[in-house]
Amino acid sequence: MMSGRFYIDGKDAFTEYGIYVQEGGYNELVAFPPLKAVTSNDWQEEDGIEPDLSEPTLNTKEFSLKIVLSGMDYRWGGFIERLSDKAYHTFDFREIGRTYRLRLVSNPNTDLATHLGFITIKLADDFPLDGYTYKEPESTVPGSDYYELDGKPFSVYGVHVLEGTLNEIEKSPNVKTSLLRNINKLNGALYDGEKVTYKAKDVKINCLMKAASLTELWRNYNALLYDLVRPEQRLLYSDETGYEYPCHYKSCSVSEFYASDKIWLKFTVTVCFISFRLEDDEFVLATETRDLVVTEDGEFAIDLRKRI
Repeated sequence: MMSGRFYIDGKDAFTEYGIYVQEGGYNELVAFPPLKAVTSNDWQEEDGIEPDLSEPTLNTKEFSLKIVLSGMDYRWGGFIERLSDKAYHTFDFREIGRTYRLRLVSNPNTDLATHLGFITIKLADDFPLDGYTYKEPESTVPGSDYYELDGKPFSVYGVHVLEGTLNEIEKSPNVKTSLLRNINKLNGALYDGEKVTYKAKDVKINCLMKAASLTELWRNYNALLYDLVRPEQRLLYSDETGYEYPCHYKSCSVSEFYASDKIWLKFTVTVCFISFRLEDDEFVLATETRDLVVTEDGEFAIDLRKRI
């Protein structure tokens, strides 16, 4: 049955217009909106940036929705007419348990045939977290305890942090360019090489969120977004490195979303590491609760690096 999947302004989209959302068509819809540009100071003599995160705000989000038109009497013109009578319309996606107020931006792709058509429309969501009241995440599905956000394990959100994230963290940032003079009458260039400083860098956190129900999924997904955009910087902890990294949220993309036989979201959150410098690793002895084991005088951690 294609009816009952989603409604536009209270009308069943399939019954009224012969349309439904294509499989995989919700990915861009459910991705977190990006953060508006953050004002920051970028001092040449210091690593990273000094951002103003006193009031981080989410931006509007434009996205593509892939639609199928089916049946003898599908009404593509009627659907567009509906979306054109005023800017905002209520999209009630009941098969995934989400409702949005959206506006039409464009119709980039149209492939119509007698009984079947494939359409892409671009919509905009101007109301991120509109009317949202924060609820602490509650997951019944195991997640990752190897990564934390502000001291809260990702497992609390039902999130597994996936392979590739550590490589992103450990990648060295680009170097800030010092004073460089390129004189036409001289070979090469003159560069101030007294000190090397690094730019801020973007890091992609690869995530898989699982849940026992759509209600649980959206509770944890909304809570994660809300926690990511709280005022001031975030601290991302990696158990694999033993460090906390100051950062702020930037954007998100969704690659897989299933809401029937299994309920999961595979997505990537991009954060900006405010300041990062790759240094030689130190390996020290710690307890299971991550407390350092120190020497008897209480002054030094026990170095575990192999000596030859």
